[in-house]
Amino acid sequence: MVKGEARNRLVLNLPPRSLKSFIVSVCLTAWLLGRDPTIRILCASYSQNLANKLSRDCRALMQSGFYKRVFPRTDLNPQKISEGEFETTQHGFRLATSVGGTFTGHGGGILIIDDPINAEDGVTSQVIRDRANGWFFNTARNRLDSDDALTIVVQQRLHQRDLSGVLIEKGWPCLAIPAIATETESYLIGEHEFYERKAGELLQPKRQTIEALEEKRREVGSRVWAAQYQQNPTPAEGNQIQRSWLAPYDFSPTDHRFEQIVLACDPASKPGRQHDYTAVVVCGVEHTTVYVLHVARGHWTVMGMVDRVEQLVQDWNVDLSIIEDTSSGPGLIQILREHRLNVIGRRPDTDKETRMLRHQGWFEAGKIRFPKDAPWLAEFEYEILGFPDAGHDDQVDALLLVLDWSAKRARYERPVEVLGLPYVGRDRIRDADSDHDVDTTICGIYAG
Repeated sequence: MVKGEARNRLVLNLPPRSLKSFIVSVCLTAWLLGRDPTIRILCASYSQNLANKLSRDCRALMQSGFYKRVFPRTDLNPQKISEGEFETTQHGFRLATSVGGTFTGHGGGILIIDDPINAEDGVTSQVIRDRANGWFFNTARNRLDSDDALTIVVQQRLHQRDLSGVLIEKGWPCLAIPAIATETESYLIGEHEFYERKAGELLQPKRQTIEALEEKRREVGSRVWAAQYQQNPTPAEGNQIQRSWLAPYDFSPTDHRFEQIVLACDPASKPGRQHDYTAVVVCGVEHTTVYVLHVARGHWTVMGMVDRVEQLVQDWNVDLSIIEDTSSGPGLIQILREHRLNVIGRRPDTDKETRMLRHQGWFEAGKIRFPKDAPWLAEFEYEILGFPDAGHDDQVDALLLVLDWSAKRARYERPVEVLGLPYVGRDRIRDADSDHDVDTTICGIYAG
Protein backbone atom coordinates (compact mmCIF):
# COMPACT_ATOMS: atom_id res chain seq x y z
CA MET A 1 0.00 0.00 0.00
CA VAL A 2 2.65 2.53 1.07
CA LYS A 3 4.77 1.55 -1.93
CA GLY A 4 2.06 2.70 -4.30
CA GLU A 5 -0.24 -0.27 -4.74
CA ALA A 6 -4.00 0.26 -4.42
CA ARG A 7 -3.84 3.76 -5.97
CA ASN A 8 -2.29 5.24 -2.79
CA ARG A 9 -5.62 4.95 -1.02
CA LEU A 10 -6.64 2.71 1.83
CA VAL A 11 -9.50 2.24 4.26
CA LEU A 12 -8.30 0.28 7.28
CA ASN A 13 -10.93 -1.06 9.70
CA LEU A 14 -9.95 -2.66 13.00
CA PRO A 15 -11.76 -3.33 16.31
CA PRO A 16 -11.37 -1.16 19.42
CA ARG A 17 -8.21 -1.69 21.47
CA SER A 18 -6.35 -3.32 18.58
CA LEU A 19 -3.51 -0.74 18.45
CA LYS A 20 -4.75 0.75 15.18
CA SER A 21 -3.84 4.33 16.18
CA PHE A 22 -0.45 3.25 17.48
CA ILE A 23 0.27 1.35 14.27
CA VAL A 24 -0.88 4.02 11.81
CA SER A 25 -0.69 7.44 13.51
CA VAL A 26 2.44 6.73 15.54
CA CYS A 27 4.58 3.98 14.00
CA LEU A 28 3.68 4.43 10.34
CA THR A 29 4.17 8.19 10.37
CA ALA A 30 7.53 7.77 12.13
CA TRP A 31 8.55 5.12 9.58
CA LEU A 32 7.57 7.36 6.67
CA LEU A 33 9.60 10.27 8.03
CA GLY A 34 12.49 7.91 8.72
CA ARG A 35 12.58 6.78 5.10
CA ASP A 36 12.08 10.30 3.73
CA PRO A 37 12.69 13.21 6.15
CA THR A 38 11.30 15.69 3.59
CA ILE A 39 7.73 14.38 3.42
CA ARG A 40 4.88 16.40 4.89
CA ILE A 41 2.21 14.45 6.76
CA LEU A 42 -1.21 15.78 7.73
CA CYS A 43 -2.91 13.82 10.54
CA ALA A 44 -6.43 14.29 11.90
CA SER A 45 -8.52 12.66 14.63
CA TYR A 46 -11.99 13.40 15.96
CA SER A 47 -10.67 15.63 18.76
CA GLN A 48 -7.67 17.93 19.08
CA ASN A 49 -6.72 16.31 22.38
CA LEU A 50 -6.48 12.88 20.75
CA ALA A 51 -4.61 14.31 17.75
CA ASN A 52 -2.09 15.99 20.07
CA LYS A 53 -1.55 12.82 22.12
CA LEU A 54 -0.79 10.79 19.00
CA SER A 55 1.58 13.55 17.86
CA ARG A 56 3.43 13.41 21.20
CA ASP A 57 3.68 9.62 21.02
CA CYS A 58 5.10 9.77 17.51
CA ARG A 59 7.61 12.45 18.49
CA ALA A 60 8.72 10.41 21.53
CA LEU A 61 9.32 7.40 19.30
CA MET A 62 11.37 9.49 16.86
CA GLN A 63 13.49 10.86 19.71
CA SER A 64 14.28 7.39 21.08
CA GLY A 65 17.69 5.80 20.73
CA PHE A 66 16.17 2.87 18.89
CA TYR A 67 14.69 5.12 16.20
CA LYS A 68 17.91 7.11 15.77
CA ARG A 69 19.87 3.90 15.24
CA VAL A 70 17.41 2.69 12.59
CA PHE A 71 17.00 6.06 10.83
CA PRO A 72 20.20 8.05 11.46
CA ARG A 73 19.40 10.55 8.64
CA THR A 74 16.19 11.78 10.29
CA ASP A 75 16.57 14.43 13.01
CA LEU A 76 13.94 16.68 14.53
CA ASN A 77 14.43 20.42 14.37
CA PRO A 78 14.52 21.60 18.02
CA GLN A 79 13.24 25.02 16.92
CA LYS A 80 10.12 23.52 15.31
CA ILE A 81 8.54 21.31 17.96
CA SER A 82 5.11 21.94 19.44
CA GLU A 83 2.39 19.74 20.86
CA GLY A 84 0.55 19.32 17.57
CA GLU A 85 3.38 19.82 15.07
CA PHE A 86 7.02 18.96 14.68
CA GLU A 87 9.47 19.33 11.81
CA THR A 88 12.61 17.54 10.68
CA THR A 89 15.87 19.29 9.91
CA GLN A 90 15.09 18.60 6.25
CA HIS A 91 11.75 20.46 6.47
CA GLY A 92 9.47 17.47 6.51
CA PHE A 93 6.79 17.58 9.20
CA ARG A 94 3.89 15.90 10.97
CA LEU A 95 0.94 18.21 11.63
CA ALA A 96 -1.99 17.18 13.83
CA THR A 97 -5.48 18.68 13.83
CA SER A 98 -9.03 17.68 14.63
CA VAL A 99 -11.62 16.58 12.11
CA GLY A 100 -13.48 19.79 11.36
CA GLY A 101 -10.36 21.85 12.04
CA THR A 102 -8.06 23.53 9.54
CA PHE A 103 -4.64 22.99 8.01
CA THR A 104 -4.22 26.75 7.56
CA GLY A 105 -1.09 27.55 5.58
CA HIS A 106 -0.12 23.91 5.19
CA GLY A 107 -0.22 21.48 2.31
CA GLY A 108 0.88 17.90 2.49
CA GLY A 109 1.90 14.85 0.55
CA ILE A 110 0.26 12.34 2.90
CA LEU A 111 -3.09 12.45 4.72
CA ILE A 112 -3.98 10.16 7.62
CA ILE A 113 -7.45 10.26 9.19
CA ASP A 114 -7.52 8.29 12.43
CA ASP A 115 -10.99 7.84 14.00
CA PRO A 116 -12.82 10.70 12.23
CA ILE A 117 -15.69 10.52 14.75
CA ASN A 118 -15.94 9.05 18.21
CA ALA A 119 -17.82 5.81 18.61
CA GLU A 120 -20.95 7.12 20.36
CA ASP A 121 -21.52 9.98 17.92
CA GLY A 122 -20.81 7.78 14.91
CA VAL A 123 -23.52 5.32 15.83
CA THR A 124 -26.27 7.78 16.76
CA SER A 125 -25.80 11.05 14.86
CA GLN A 126 -26.23 11.38 11.12
CA VAL A 127 -25.45 15.10 11.42
CA ILE A 128 -22.01 14.38 12.90
CA ARG A 129 -21.32 11.65 10.32
CA ASP A 130 -22.26 13.98 7.46
CA ARG A 131 -20.15 16.81 8.93
CA ALA A 132 -17.06 14.60 9.17
CA ASN A 133 -17.57 13.22 5.67
CA GLY A 134 -18.03 16.71 4.24
CA TRP A 135 -14.90 17.99 5.98
CA PHE A 136 -12.87 15.13 4.53
CA PHE A 137 -13.91 15.79 0.93
CA ASN A 138 -14.16 19.59 1.04
CA THR A 139 -11.28 20.53 3.35
CA ALA A 140 -8.80 17.78 4.11
CA ARG A 141 -8.40 16.35 0.62
CA ASN A 142 -8.00 19.84 -0.81
CA ARG A 143 -4.83 20.37 1.24
CA LEU A 144 -2.97 17.56 -0.55
CA ASP A 145 -0.35 18.23 -3.18
CA SER A 146 -2.01 15.92 -5.71
CA ASP A 147 -5.13 13.81 -6.17
CA ASP A 148 -3.10 10.61 -5.92
CA ALA A 149 -1.32 11.55 -2.68
CA LEU A 150 -1.21 8.76 -0.11
CA THR A 151 -4.41 8.86 1.95
CA ILE A 152 -5.30 6.44 4.76
CA VAL A 153 -8.53 6.36 6.76
CA VAL A 154 -8.36 4.13 9.83
CA GLN A 155 -11.28 3.51 12.18
CA GLN A 156 -13.60 0.99 13.74
CA ARG A 157 -16.79 0.75 11.71
CA LEU A 158 -19.76 2.50 13.29
CA HIS A 159 -22.43 2.86 10.61
CA GLN A 160 -22.96 2.06 6.96
CA ARG A 161 -22.61 5.77 6.14
CA ASP A 162 -19.54 6.54 8.22
CA LEU A 163 -16.49 7.82 6.33
CA SER A 164 -15.19 4.30 5.69
CA GLY A 165 -18.53 3.23 4.26
CA VAL A 166 -18.73 6.23 1.93
CA LEU A 167 -15.19 5.66 0.66
CA ILE A 168 -15.75 1.92 0.15
CA GLU A 169 -18.84 2.77 -1.93
CA LYS A 170 -16.60 5.02 -4.04
CA GLY A 171 -14.28 2.10 -4.73
CA TRP A 172 -11.50 2.73 -2.22
CA PRO A 173 -9.52 -0.41 -1.32
CA CYS A 174 -10.40 -1.66 2.14
CA LEU A 175 -8.61 -3.88 4.60
CA ALA A 176 -11.19 -4.88 7.22
CA ILE A 177 -9.90 -7.13 10.00
CA PRO A 178 -12.57 -8.47 12.40
CA ALA A 179 -11.97 -9.40 16.02
CA ILE A 180 -13.01 -12.97 15.17
CA ALA A 181 -12.33 -14.21 11.64
CA THR A 182 -15.53 -15.23 9.88
CA GLU A 183 -13.66 -17.07 7.12
CA THR A 184 -10.11 -18.08 6.31
CA GLU A 185 -8.12 -15.15 4.90
CA SER A 186 -4.58 -14.77 3.53
CA TYR A 187 -2.75 -11.51 4.23
CA LEU A 188 0.33 -10.39 2.33
CA ILE A 189 2.97 -9.53 4.94
CA GLY A 190 6.10 -9.52 2.75
CA GLU A 191 7.11 -9.53 -0.86
CA HIS A 192 6.27 -13.21 -1.23
CA GLU A 193 5.10 -14.02 2.29
CA PHE A 194 1.52 -14.55 3.45
CA TYR A 195 -0.13 -15.03 6.81
CA GLU A 196 -3.19 -17.28 6.76
CA ARG A 197 -5.77 -16.48 9.39
CA LYS A 198 -8.18 -19.34 9.94
CA ALA A 199 -11.92 -18.91 10.34
CA GLY A 200 -12.70 -18.45 14.03
CA GLU A 201 -9.19 -17.21 14.86
CA LEU A 202 -8.97 -14.27 17.26
CA LEU A 203 -7.18 -11.13 16.17
CA GLN A 204 -5.24 -10.90 19.45
CA PRO A 205 -5.36 -14.32 21.11
CA LYS A 206 -2.64 -13.38 23.62
CA ARG A 207 -4.62 -10.38 24.85
CA GLN A 208 -8.21 -11.66 24.60
CA THR A 209 -10.06 -14.93 24.95
CA ILE A 210 -13.12 -16.09 23.05
CA GLU A 211 -15.01 -16.04 26.38
CA ALA A 212 -14.09 -12.38 26.94
CA LEU A 213 -15.15 -11.44 23.42
CA GLU A 214 -18.46 -13.29 23.78
CA GLU A 215 -19.06 -11.43 27.03
CA LYS A 216 -18.33 -8.15 25.23
CA ARG A 217 -20.77 -9.10 22.46
CA ARG A 218 -23.50 -9.74 25.01
CA GLU A 219 -22.65 -6.46 26.73
CA VAL A 220 -22.79 -4.20 23.65
CA GLY A 221 -25.42 -6.12 21.66
CA SER A 222 -25.19 -7.86 18.33
CA ARG A 223 -25.61 -4.74 16.17
CA VAL A 224 -22.79 -2.74 17.83
CA TRP A 225 -20.65 -5.87 17.91
CA ALA A 226 -21.09 -6.43 14.17
CA ALA A 227 -20.02 -2.87 13.37
CA GLN A 228 -17.27 -2.04 15.84
CA TYR A 229 -15.74 -5.47 16.41
CA GLN A 230 -16.48 -7.35 13.18
CA GLN A 231 -16.32 -4.31 10.83
CA ASN A 232 -19.69 -5.21 9.33
CA PRO A 233 -22.33 -2.59 10.21
CA THR A 234 -25.94 -3.52 9.52
CA PRO A 235 -28.19 -1.16 7.56
CA ALA A 236 -29.88 1.35 9.84
CA GLU A 237 -33.41 0.94 8.52
CA GLY A 238 -33.30 -1.71 5.80
CA ASN A 239 -34.23 -2.01 2.14
CA GLN A 240 -37.00 -4.43 1.19
CA ILE A 241 -37.27 -5.50 4.82
CA GLN A 242 -37.36 -2.79 7.50
CA ARG A 243 -35.56 -3.09 10.81
CA SER A 244 -38.78 -2.31 12.70
CA TRP A 245 -40.30 -5.48 11.21
CA LEU A 246 -37.73 -7.81 12.80
CA ALA A 247 -39.81 -9.10 15.68
CA PRO A 248 -37.81 -10.62 18.55
CA TYR A 249 -38.61 -13.56 20.78
CA ASP A 250 -37.12 -13.83 24.26
CA PHE A 251 -37.60 -17.48 25.23
CA SER A 252 -35.01 -20.23 24.96
CA PRO A 253 -35.73 -22.14 21.74
CA THR A 254 -34.28 -25.34 23.18
CA ASP A 255 -36.93 -25.26 25.92
CA HIS A 256 -39.84 -24.59 23.58
CA ARG A 257 -41.95 -27.24 21.87
CA PHE A 258 -42.59 -26.19 18.28
CA GLU A 259 -45.15 -27.86 16.10
CA GLN A 260 -42.61 -28.27 13.32
CA ILE A 261 -38.86 -27.76 13.02
CA VAL A 262 -37.53 -27.23 9.51
CA LEU A 263 -33.98 -26.94 8.21
CA ALA A 264 -33.18 -25.25 4.89
CA CYS A 265 -29.85 -25.30 3.07
CA ASP A 266 -28.69 -23.15 0.16
CA PRO A 267 -25.59 -25.05 -1.05
CA ALA A 268 -22.75 -23.31 -2.85
CA SER A 269 -21.54 -24.64 -6.18
CA LYS A 270 -17.96 -25.10 -5.00
CA PRO A 271 -16.01 -24.87 -1.74
CA GLY A 272 -13.42 -22.14 -1.22
CA ARG A 273 -13.67 -18.57 -0.01
CA GLN A 274 -13.63 -17.20 -3.57
CA HIS A 275 -17.08 -18.76 -4.05
CA ASP A 276 -20.42 -18.14 -2.36
CA TYR A 277 -21.18 -19.44 1.10
CA THR A 278 -23.26 -22.49 1.86
CA ALA A 279 -25.94 -21.31 4.29
CA VAL A 280 -28.15 -23.34 6.64
CA VAL A 281 -31.15 -22.01 8.56
CA VAL A 282 -33.11 -23.88 11.23
CA CYS A 283 -36.62 -22.61 11.96
CA GLY A 284 -39.36 -23.54 14.37
CA VAL A 285 -42.89 -23.25 12.98
CA GLU A 286 -45.89 -22.60 15.18
CA HIS A 287 -49.21 -21.97 13.46
CA THR A 288 -48.38 -19.24 10.92
CA THR A 289 -45.31 -17.88 12.71
CA VAL A 290 -41.75 -18.84 11.78
CA TYR A 291 -39.06 -18.60 14.49
CA VAL A 292 -35.45 -18.48 13.32
CA LEU A 293 -33.58 -20.76 15.73
CA HIS A 294 -30.11 -21.12 14.26
CA VAL A 295 -28.10 -19.93 11.27
CA ALA A 296 -24.74 -21.20 10.00
CA ARG A 297 -22.69 -20.58 6.90
CA GLY A 298 -19.31 -21.66 5.59
CA HIS A 299 -17.24 -22.72 2.62
CA TRP A 300 -17.81 -26.47 2.85
CA THR A 301 -17.33 -29.40 0.51
CA VAL A 302 -20.39 -31.55 -0.19
CA MET A 303 -19.36 -33.96 2.56
CA GLY A 304 -18.81 -30.98 4.83
CA MET A 305 -22.38 -29.90 4.06
CA VAL A 306 -23.61 -33.41 4.83
CA ASP A 307 -21.85 -33.38 8.21
CA ARG A 308 -23.19 -29.92 9.09
CA VAL A 309 -26.79 -30.74 8.10
CA GLU A 310 -26.77 -34.07 9.92
CA GLN A 311 -25.39 -32.46 13.07
CA LEU A 312 -28.02 -29.71 13.03
CA VAL A 313 -30.80 -32.24 12.37
CA GLN A 314 -29.67 -34.10 15.47
CA ASP A 315 -29.10 -31.00 17.62
CA TRP A 316 -32.49 -29.45 16.84
CA ASN A 317 -34.58 -32.60 16.31
CA VAL A 318 -35.40 -31.41 12.79
CA ASP A 319 -38.53 -32.85 11.15
CA LEU A 320 -37.84 -31.82 7.56
CA SER A 321 -34.79 -30.67 5.60
CA ILE A 322 -35.24 -28.54 2.47
CA ILE A 323 -32.32 -28.32 0.04
CA GLU A 324 -32.17 -25.95 -2.92
CA ASP A 325 -32.10 -28.33 -5.86
CA THR A 326 -29.52 -26.44 -7.91
CA SER A 327 -25.73 -26.46 -8.20
CA SER A 328 -24.40 -29.04 -5.74
CA GLY A 329 -27.89 -29.54 -4.29
CA PRO A 330 -28.86 -32.77 -6.12
CA GLY A 331 -25.76 -34.58 -4.86
CA LEU A 332 -26.37 -33.33 -1.32
CA ILE A 333 -30.01 -34.43 -1.44
CA GLN A 334 -29.08 -37.91 -2.64
CA ILE A 335 -26.52 -38.45 0.12
CA LEU A 336 -28.85 -37.16 2.85
CA ARG A 337 -31.63 -39.47 1.65
CA GLU A 338 -29.21 -42.39 1.66
CA HIS A 339 -28.54 -41.44 5.29
CA ARG A 340 -32.30 -41.73 5.90
CA LEU A 341 -33.01 -38.06 6.53
CA ASN A 342 -36.42 -36.61 5.67
CA VAL A 343 -35.34 -34.40 2.75
CA ILE A 344 -36.97 -32.60 -0.14
CA GLY A 345 -35.44 -30.56 -2.93
CA ARG A 346 -36.78 -27.21 -4.00
CA ARG A 347 -35.99 -25.25 -7.14
CA PRO A 348 -37.04 -21.55 -6.87
CA ASP A 349 -39.76 -20.58 -9.31
CA THR A 350 -38.55 -16.99 -9.76
CA ASP A 351 -35.81 -14.57 -8.71
CA LYS A 352 -35.14 -14.01 -5.01
CA GLU A 353 -36.22 -10.34 -4.98
CA THR A 354 -39.69 -11.34 -6.17
CA ARG A 355 -39.81 -14.14 -3.64
CA MET A 356 -38.85 -11.76 -0.83
CA LEU A 357 -41.58 -9.35 -1.91
CA ARG A 358 -44.11 -12.17 -1.49
CA HIS A 359 -43.15 -12.44 2.17
CA GLN A 360 -42.89 -8.75 3.08
CA GLY A 361 -46.29 -8.94 4.74
CA TRP A 362 -45.10 -11.81 6.95
CA PHE A 363 -42.17 -9.70 8.19
CA GLU A 364 -44.31 -6.59 8.68
CA ALA A 365 -46.90 -8.55 10.63
CA GLY A 366 -44.23 -9.95 12.96
CA LYS A 367 -44.68 -13.49 11.66
CA ILE A 368 -40.93 -13.97 11.12
CA ARG A 369 -39.27 -13.83 14.51
CA PHE A 370 -35.65 -13.68 15.61
CA PRO A 371 -33.86 -14.24 18.93
CA LYS A 372 -33.00 -11.13 20.90
CA ASP A 373 -29.36 -12.15 20.75
CA ALA A 374 -27.28 -14.87 19.10
CA PRO A 375 -23.68 -15.07 17.84
CA TRP A 376 -24.89 -15.29 14.24
CA LEU A 377 -27.64 -12.66 14.50
CA ALA A 378 -25.75 -9.54 13.36
CA GLU A 379 -24.49 -11.06 10.10
CA PHE A 380 -27.92 -12.52 9.40
CA GLU A 381 -29.59 -9.15 10.01
CA TYR A 382 -27.02 -7.50 7.75
CA GLU A 383 -28.05 -9.73 4.85
CA ILE A 384 -31.78 -9.36 5.46
CA LEU A 385 -31.77 -5.58 5.93
CA GLY A 386 -29.24 -5.01 3.15
CA PHE A 387 -31.02 -7.31 0.68
CA PRO A 388 -30.78 -7.12 -2.29
CA ASP A 389 -27.72 -4.83 -2.07
CA ALA A 390 -25.67 -6.65 0.59
CA GLY A 391 -22.46 -8.34 -0.48
CA HIS A 392 -23.85 -11.82 0.29
CA ASP A 393 -27.40 -13.18 0.32
CA ASP A 394 -26.84 -16.89 0.94
CA GLN A 395 -28.49 -16.82 4.38
CA VAL A 396 -31.46 -14.96 2.88
CA ASP A 397 -31.69 -17.67 0.21
CA ALA A 398 -31.89 -20.35 2.88
CA LEU A 399 -34.57 -18.46 4.81
CA LEU A 400 -36.58 -17.96 1.63
CA LEU A 401 -36.66 -21.73 1.15
CA VAL A 402 -38.40 -22.03 4.53
CA LEU A 403 -40.79 -19.14 3.83
CA ASP A 404 -41.69 -20.41 0.35
CA TRP A 405 -42.37 -23.85 1.80
CA SER A 406 -44.38 -22.43 4.70
CA ALA A 407 -46.54 -20.30 2.42
CA LYS A 408 -47.24 -23.23 0.12
CA ARG A 409 -48.08 -25.56 3.00
CA ALA A 410 -50.20 -23.06 4.96
CA ARG A 411 -53.35 -24.38 3.31
CA TYR A 412 -52.95 -27.63 5.26
CA GLU A 413 -53.32 -25.88 8.59
CA ARG A 414 -56.67 -26.36 10.32
CA PRO A 415 -57.09 -24.55 13.64
CA VAL A 416 -58.38 -27.09 16.14
CA GLU A 417 -60.24 -24.45 18.09
CA VAL A 418 -62.28 -23.71 14.93
CA LEU A 419 -62.78 -27.26 13.72
CA GLY A 420 -63.40 -28.73 17.15
CA LEU A 421 -61.46 -31.83 16.10
CA PRO A 422 -58.82 -33.70 18.05
CA TYR A 423 -55.18 -33.11 17.18
CA VAL A 424 -53.54 -36.38 16.13
CA GLY A 425 -49.96 -35.17 15.69
CA ARG A 426 -47.60 -34.80 12.79
CA ASP A 427 -48.18 -36.99 9.78
CA ARG A 428 -46.42 -37.68 6.50
CA ILE A 429 -48.22 -36.94 3.27
CA ARG A 430 -47.18 -37.16 -0.34
CA ASP A 431 -45.28 -34.10 -1.56
CA ALA A 432 -46.81 -32.98 -4.83
CA ASP A 433 -43.48 -31.80 -6.24
CA SER A 434 -41.33 -34.84 -5.52
CA ASP A 435 -41.37 -38.62 -5.51
CA HIS A 436 -40.93 -38.85 -1.77
CA ASP A 437 -43.23 -38.93 1.22
CA VAL A 438 -42.38 -35.93 3.37
CA ASP A 439 -43.64 -34.11 6.41
CA THR A 440 -45.42 -31.12 4.87
CA THR A 441 -47.76 -29.67 7.48
CA ILE A 442 -47.05 -26.58 9.48
CA CYS A 443 -49.05 -27.38 12.59
CA GLY A 444 -49.68 -31.06 12.19
CA ILE A 445 -52.76 -32.93 10.93
CA TYR A 446 -56.08 -32.78 12.66
CA ALA A 447 -58.48 -35.71 12.60
CA GLY A 448 -61.43 -35.48 10.29
